[in-house]
Parts: sequence; structure tokens; C-alpha cells
Amino acid sequence: MSLENSPINQVDVESFFNLVEKNIGIALDLSKTYLIQSRLSNVVTEHRFTNHAALLRFLITNPVGAIHWQAFEAMTTNETSFYRDSSPFEVLRKTIFPELFQKRREVRELNIWSAASSTGQEPFSVAILLREHFPEMIGWNIRILATDISERALEKAASGIYNHTEVQRGLTETQIQRHFKKLPSGHYEINPELRSMVQFKQMNLIQDWPLMPKSDLILIRNVLIYFNQNTKAKILKRLYSQLSDASSYLILGSSESILFDQTYQIVQLDRVSYYQKKIY
Repeated sequence: MSLENSPINQVDVESFFNLVEKNIGIALDLSKTYLIQSRLSNVVTEHRFTNHAALLRFLITNPVGAIHWQAFEAMTTNETSFYRDSSPFEVLRKTIFPELFQKRREVRELNIWSAASSTGQEPFSVAILLREHFPEMIGWNIRILATDISERALEKAASGIYNHTEVQRGLTETQIQRHFKKLPSGHYEINPELRSMVQFKQMNLIQDWPLMPKSDLILIRNVLIYFNQNTKAKILKRLYSQLSDASSYLILGSSESILFDQTYQIVQLDRVSYYQKKIY
């Protein structure tokens, strides 16, 4: 029986989706059943299950272990690119970083958190933007923490190595030549100075968070849309506590909104909304 044609019990699908939500927060319903076929085939093949149905039966009848986490990670969306959705980066360049430069120039340090950083393009884009447009920040202590639930994505991110298609998505040829070294393999490696600005760490947003410095800027884009309202509210409360002060910034994805949370004030700038702690 081919993997593609293996019959899958909808009750098993619901049970697996419940496991996914319980362990990583992503809420899925039966309309997403097709993701079982498209995203779990590698897990089926690697662990020699007969088909997808057999994998699901194993996952829902055994305690959560390594294969479960591999399956959970496979269900996440790792779509990313350099300077993805260019508008937020324009707001960073024109407004947020100039304001942070003024507000933090006495301490000369910035703590930036890229949550759900996937394979690293977002935090490296931030590092590139800072180096290209804010030479006055050279010598500052700039720490970019990049977290993701996927260890495989983080391994790639930490290497700082991307193929030609990946660097062309969002970067100009000048930026590629300036910030990357072409390897004999044809891949591109980000330069060590930019690589040293970013620390990568595995993190599950719905579990206990590690101790982190308070953040002057948090980017958590295209993440909250995958959570139910209750989980989203809990994460937003924790993000609020993670912001340094009322002059810190929270940026979500373009299709995301937190108007239901009255502890934040929203600032609309061009086509981008960002959030700050509300001053009472």
C-alpha cells in the first residue's frame, strides 16, 4: 500500500491534532487533515512505519517521545525568507531603531528577540539592517536572541549557510556579496560578525520560558495565528512581561491583531501595526 493512499481514521487524526495542540499550541481541525500526508511522510519513511495510519496509531497510543516531537515539528510551518514582508523592516529602519538609538544611547545596548525564527532569515535580516543603516550602533552591545521549536530549523540557522535560491529571496546581489562568502559548494555563508550577533536557542512558547534579558524589541510574526484564543492570550501576557518598558516594541505578522488585549497600545504606521505597553 502506498503512503499516499493509506486510509486514515478521522478519530485518530483528531487525537493526534489534540496532542499537537497540547504539546506545541498549534490548533488544527479536520480541514487540515491533508497536512498528515504532506508533512509526515519523512517520519513514516525514516521510522519504517507501514503508512501514515500506522504512524498515527503509534503516536496516539504511546507516551510522548522523540518520534512524537519529530512529528510535532513536522506539523509546524517554517516558511521564511530574508526581509520577509518588507514593510516591518522599513518601519524598523525609519522609526523603531532611530527611536531606540535615542532611548538607549546611554546604556549602549539592545536586546532583540526573534521568536519563531525558523531557519534564521529574520534575525539575520535584522542584523544586516543594523549594520547597513546604523553605523552609530557599532560598538554597542547588541544581542539578538532567535528561538524556534524546531531543532532542525535551528541547526540550519546556526550554521548561517544558505543556498542560492534562499539568499536571493529578499536580498540584493550587493547585500549577498557584502554579507556572505560563497563556498565551494555554491552555498553562501553569512559573515562571522553578523553571525556572532545572533544566539539561537530551542524554545517552546507554550512551555516554561528560559531566563532571558528583557527585550527592547520582540518580533513574533505569523505565529499567534496558529494558536487558539486562550493560548494566544497567555502568550501575549508573557510577552508583555518580557518587554523592557513602555518604550519597547512588539511586532506581529501583517494578518495578526491583538485588539482584544487592552494592556497594549497599538501604533499604526504606514501598513504596519506595532504594539507597546500601555501607559496608565
